[in-house]
Amino acid sequence: MGMFDTIHVKAPLICPNCGAEARSLQTKNFDSVMAHYRIGSVLTGSQVLTGILKESLWCQTCHKAGKPSDSPVYVVIWHSVLAGVEQDLGKAEARLAAIDRLDLIGWLDEAQREAARWRRHYHSLHHDVQRWHEHLARAAAPEPEASDEPAERRRAFRRFFDLPEKILTAPDPLAAILAANHHADDEADD
Repeated sequence: MGMFDTIHVKAPLICPNCGAEARSLQTKNFDSVMAHYRIGSVLTGSQVLTGILKESLWCQTCHKAGKPSDSPVYVVIWHSVLAGVEQDLGKAEARLAAIDRLDLIGWLDEAQREAARWRRHYHSLHHDVQRWHEHLARAAAPEPEASDEPAERRRAFRRFFDLPEKILTAPDPLAAILAANHHADDEADD
């Protein structure tokens, strides 16, 4: 069977047989390394630098009903950049002919926003896991006896930089950290 790459689209593709919507399609025309592409992505391993590839839209609804489950879909590629996905060859050809600098600027802008969003999410998760690691190290270390600062002040200072109590008292703090960061991802994407 092999591995597929996945192409995600913003506007859903509509199955011509049953009307079901699909927000992605799979292809083996690129590197087949389970990569995910969106409009504006640079395609790796594509044999086509500029042109139109014919793919099939597999419909799970039709497949479950025992009907033919695939229809033609046209992948538009411009200088190794995924420029569009159309269900009509004429529209695919028109899309290929209409690509201009504004498209490139829009794709670059979206790629930069996605990279910044990913960095923000990664750093937030990394920071929380690092704070959990520091919390475990402090819990395992004995409390210093001789210090100029009162113990209560040191604990209050640590609480300011520590993880929320909800995470620290959770049955599985790492799962709580992941859930908190997943929730933050959803809010940031809105």
